[in-house]
Amino acid sequence: MDVSIFQAFLIGVACWLGSVENSQPLGVAFSDAMSRPIVGGTIVGIILGDVVTGATIGAAVQAMYLGQVLIGGVATADMAFVSYPSIALAMLAGADANVAVTLAATVGVLGAALFTGYEILASVFYQLGDKFIAQNNIKGMKVAYMVLPPITSFVIRFGITFAIVLLGSNYASSLLAAIPELVLHIASVLGGVLPAVGISILVTYTLKDYKFVIFFLIGMMCITFLQFNMVATAVFGACLAVMYYMFTDHKNENNLEIQDDEEDELL
Repeated sequence: MDVSIFQAFLIGVACWLGSVENSQPLGVAFSDAMSRPIVGGTIVGIILGDVVTGATIGAAVQAMYLGQVLIGGVATADMAFVSYPSIALAMLAGADANVAVTLAATVGVLGAALFTGYEILASVFYQLGDKFIAQNNIKGMKVAYMVLPPITSFVIRFGITFAIVLLGSNYASSLLAAIPELVLHIASVLGGVLPAVGISILVTYTLKDYKFVIFFLIGMMCITFLQFNMVATAVFGACLAVMYYMFTDHKNENNLEIQDDEEDELL
């Protein structure tokens, strides 16, 4: 797959817009949505002219990072680099979704290291801004706080993404063809396991009572054995949720009525 300079430019800008440190006017919610792999895969697919492949790879990568959380501002992977250069490189190389997932995991870890480097540079800018404040230099303070960090972020994210996408169109396919079949098989196996890890992390964080895992297993059985599609499974799950609420609510009402009767008898 060939890519033009304009396409590489658009993917680089999209990667920058999806960065967590980006202070663009549309806000943090917009950046967070842009950093999602399923959104990034769709955008990359639109830019490269293959929306189906982009969305498919994005959905596979998204499954791996369903349980991605920020702990103390530190993440195990940079989602903007996961969502844009890695998916674009996988599409340019003609890799399947499993190989793309493994590639995204590698690029995401490298992106996290680059983000740490950005934070180090930003701390230098903020110290410089403090000095300008002490000198009553408002113009210099604004440059140190509001101009230098976004420019640094743009240079890092746009520059790396632009180079990866533009050069990847020439070398990605040949590089993938030069990789031994055994290595690709291992990458495919790992790529198939990583989404399951992401889903398990999500279930661990969301299930407050482990007996509710039965509903998760029912959903898996509906898709695997009964061949339900996602819409049918969602409707079936909603019905189970309503029934569970009705029965538990009725039980609580009976308990309250019994307590009221006991209190009346005591009085």
